[in-house]
Amino acid sequence: MKTSTLSLVLAALSCLAGCHNEAPAQAPAQGTPTAVTSASPTDTGTAAGDGSGAASAPRCETDADCVVSCARAGDCCDQLCPPCDQAFHRDELAAVQQWRSQSCAAVSCPVAKCMAPKEESVARCAAGQCLVQRVPRAAEQ
Repeated sequence: MKTSTLSLVLAALSCLAGCHNEAPAQAPAQGTPTAVTSASPTDTGTAAGDGSGAASAPRCETDADCVVSCARAGDCCDQLCPPCDQAFHRDELAAVQQWRSQSCAAVSCPVAKCMAPKEESVARCAAGQCLVQRVPRAAEQ
């Protein structure tokens, strides 16, 4: 009986060792914008993708140019639990979604049961870059 229990425990441990678990993001100080560096999977240098090394990420002018998303550049699967940590220029997010539509049809993404977030992510434009700012979640009544 001890051998079968030990075998069962070892099998369970080996299964757990193969699981990928995302560490929770460290929350910045309340109301502090967080810089998010994300290059779309189609970025290989320039907007034309010629690999010349010139930056191609569009620059924002106002907060309205930016959007928060759980999508991750270069990854077929979204961040598992909100609040989302990625801020994209609207054009950059469109490029990520276009890449996904062409590259991710056969990918099966994990699904998580998430706790209700205590904060919300808001997209902000600062110095031409889209950033995520965490704000307390409004109390629902």
